[in-house]
Amino acid sequence: MSSRLRLRIYYKCLITSAILLIGGCAMVLSSSAPYALQTTGDTFFYFKRHCLFLIPGLFLFFYLKNFHYQKLRKIGKLLILISIVLLLITLVAGTEVKGAKRSIGLKGFRFQPSELAKFALVLYLADFFARFREQGKNKKEFIIPVAVCGVIMLLLMAEPDFGSTMIVFSYLMFFLIIAGIHWGIIAGMFLSCLPGVWYMIHFEPYRWRRILAFLWPEKDPLGIGYSVIQALVSLGSGGLFGVGLGRGRQKFEFLPEAHKDYVFAVIGEETGFIGTCFVLFLFATIILTAFWLSRKIRDTFGRYLAFGIGVYFGTQVLLHTGVVVKLLPPKGTTLPFFSYGGSSLVISMAVLGVLFSLIRNAEIEGEEDVFTSDVLY
Repeated sequence: MSSRLRLRIYYKCLITSAILLIGGCAMVLSSSAPYALQTTGDTFFYFKRHCLFLIPGLFLFFYLKNFHYQKLRKIGKLLILISIVLLLITLVAGTEVKGAKRSIGLKGFRFQPSELAKFALVLYLADFFARFREQGKNKKEFIIPVAVCGVIMLLLMAEPDFGSTMIVFSYLMFFLIIAGIHWGIIAGMFLSCLPGVWYMIHFEPYRWRRILAFLWPEKDPLGIGYSVIQALVSLGSGGLFGVGLGRGRQKFEFLPEAHKDYVFAVIGEETGFIGTCFVLFLFATIILTAFWLSRKIRDTFGRYLAFGIGVYFGTQVLLHTGVVVKLLPPKGTTLPFFSYGGSSLVISMAVLGVLFSLIRNAEIEGEEDVFTSDVLY
């Protein structure tokens, strides 16, 4: 690929990433201020912690940006093992919040191994299916990553963390599809999981209530349907241009978890329809760049890795916004860079660093291709 084209891709993604990070800081401050004042007495409590998490996040971003992505093939399996060990430790000695053990506490900070597991899976699945394609392995060997993902999903369900479990499952399905596994096998795997999903939802009262809240929130507006209704009220209150940054009212004890699970609703209220479209446009630029690279990179591992990065950000954005706009049942999922959460922020920046490593180092097919026609610009 010509250096000019590579620089265009690089700087477009760099500017997009910078806007996402700055906008994320602004929204964490705006959405968390009332809750922080009520719970800690410090309006800037969560904002300061978010900025603190930016330090290791930026370190990982710049380190991985300058780290050749091919070297990541060697650490995928290791990160999977570390993730599984940390998930086991979480079940035994994790910090319990609202009846779930999803994080490991250390001197006032909490780390969620599920976030590391997502990153590890992107590397591991990209490496496995690259070798699968390069070496012409027996197609039955795809059962290995299925088993690995199965172990991680079981550990996540034991926490319980249904949202992360579904994300891991989506990673597996997308990679199986892109690797050329027969559709009949993929459909059989998907259908075989449905009885288990039905059991987990129907016989766990809180999960069943979330389904009811998604279908008929108006039947219990102060109970199971409260979060769903308040999120829609927030979005509707913003109109076309929003009420102004920091001037939203729903975050004042109306919208639960406004700085985490429903930050997109705060974005909608304060910046309006225009603001939400702009945020989605920024994410689309990163995601579509990753998918474009997955079609153009010459080496197989680079292709799968770029695809995995697109899936990583795509699933997070889709699940978070889908819940807020009532396209999906309520489930706590962070919006990368905008939701408060140190583990999510640090890992998201690490994944972003890998994307820039691909942009800088990968050999791209078709130097004459015009990037602007492929990636939204």
